[in-house]
Amino acid sequence: MDIKNTLLTNLQKLAKQHTEETLGDRSNYLGASDIGNCPRKVILEKINPSEHDLATLLRFERGHMTEDIIAKVFTAAGYKFERQVEIEVDCDTPVTVHIDFVFTDSVKKIKSILEVKSTRVPDEPYSSWESQLYLQMGALAEQFPDYTIRGAFIALDLQDGDVGFFNSYTPNETLFNGLIERAGTIWSHYQAMLRGNDLVREGVELELKTEVSPLCGFCNHIESCPRFEADEVPELAEDVNTLRNLQEEEKILRGKISPHKAKLFRIVEKKGSVKSAGYILKKATRNRKHTDFERLEAFLADHGSSLSEFQENRPFSFLEVKKAKAA
Repeated sequence: MDIKNTLLTNLQKLAKQHTEETLGDRSNYLGASDIGNCPRKVILEKINPSEHDLATLLRFERGHMTEDIIAKVFTAAGYKFERQVEIEVDCDTPVTVHIDFVFTDSVKKIKSILEVKSTRVPDEPYSSWESQLYLQMGALAEQFPDYTIRGAFIALDLQDGDVGFFNSYTPNETLFNGLIERAGTIWSHYQAMLRGNDLVREGVELELKTEVSPLCGFCNHIESCPRFEADEVPELAEDVNTLRNLQEEEKILRGKISPHKAKLFRIVEKKGSVKSAGYILKKATRNRKHTDFERLEAFLADHGSSLSEFQENRPFSFLEVKKAKAA
């Protein structure tokens, strides 16, 4: 059995089923995550949805698992809540939001939104997350004008066991109206793209708006994205500079760490285990497999072969960052 193909095929089936059951036909409306995302990506995905690869499908499953974990925890803690709350926004554009969790305090007249993210915990929420939450809070506030609305994010890193909680969000009418206006622009461009044949006849060339973000690496349309065909992508400057600064700090730290480790290792190598500052220092020895290439080469030569016959080049990828030449 081809296990990878079995996983891929059936996870694709499950993802499609889950989307239809919880979100319906997403080509007929804009969701909160759509409006905070890159307009070009949103429109192209609605017109020609990508067939997700195994890595993406596994991330989707991890997201579902994370939501289920949160549901179990708050149920065990005795909280009452609603999941996947759907609200159609009252505006000229078909906008429907789906909220992960809504907690209601009927006595204090408070409704609290909790959005769940399965990811490495960032220092602060991404702007796309916040756009999604402000749209959800605004929609909930319109539907329940006599309630105080609050919002928060919880980010769970299932790999490292880390948790991030970002709260104290409240509705902002200006931001909400701006997002609704943005939704109208995205929807009108989407409808124009659907009229592609008419546009060609009319000689109209529609340039979809692009927005560079950390999510670009997950976009299936980046290869044809005009923003990345430019000579310079200034939106990545902050991330590039942060990486370079951290790499320089790493070099400095490695230089500082090595002599300290060597000094302490010399002590425990001669004295044995030492306890200090609440830590136990000791010499640790591990075995690792080592190939004696001289003996192997001799053995192969005796049998009419050579080591080179069993060696092959295997490509690997990494990020190379080099200083650009001045124009």
